[in-house]
Amino acid sequence: MNASRARAVDHSRVPFPRARVTASLRALGRSSQARTRTAATRLIDCLDRFVAAGQVPLAAALGDTDAPQVWHQYGAIGDMPADGGAGALHFYYHAHRTPGASSAEHGHFHLFAPLGATGGDAPRYTHLLAIGVDARGMPLRLFTTNRWVTDETWLPAERVIALIEAVAAAPAAGGDPLEAWLRAQLGVFAPQITALLRHRDRRVAARLQGGRRPGLLEDRRMHVLSHCRISVERQLVALDHVSH
Repeated sequence: MNASRARAVDHSRVPFPRARVTASLRALGRSSQARTRTAATRLIDCLDRFVAAGQVPLAAALGDTDAPQVWHQYGAIGDMPADGGAGALHFYYHAHRTPGASSAEHGHFHLFAPLGATGGDAPRYTHLLAIGVDARGMPLRLFTTNRWVTDETWLPAERVIALIEAVAAAPAAGGDPLEAWLRAQLGVFAPQITALLRHRDRRVAARLQGGRRPGLLEDRRMHVLSHCRISVERQLVALDHVSH
């Protein structure tokens, strides 16, 4: 393989063709499948609410803004809470190009779980994942980022997965439709999210093996550590298929 082809290999991409989506949903335990079906019902309810209001999900994040500013954080609910309790979620939306994004991707939501503060320190948090969306706010892609991107408290994949399960199961604060929409996606796309976080950790572990790359988590050359394409329609069809 020549140098130009080697550079073109995307080691962060996790393929999720239709067959893998179906297989991953079928492989879930009975309780996990039930949680995923509940999340799917919530997702559909959220879409119905947006349609009834004559709105699309992205408009709920942008408010009255017609042309979002690059890098500006929209929909952030104040500062990161010191301790939101189990299932707490903090998020914002912003638009800028990221590795692996398609031309249809308008921007993305960053989702965080507050971890509380220690002593007089600022509140700690961990980045759960990012959701790339189109101009309506429909999800197109999920991705994880390197630690430096969000200045997070880095946690191993299994702990992040547990946090995501709690966030997906908890109700949105004040019944906020945008927050409910994001929480539902965490449940609906649980198999992909689990695969992405574990792939993220495998990439980090491989780079750190033998202590060769101690500064990996701060390496500005590594932005997105794992990503995959998603489709609400394909996911719901697959879930319906494995449920019968």
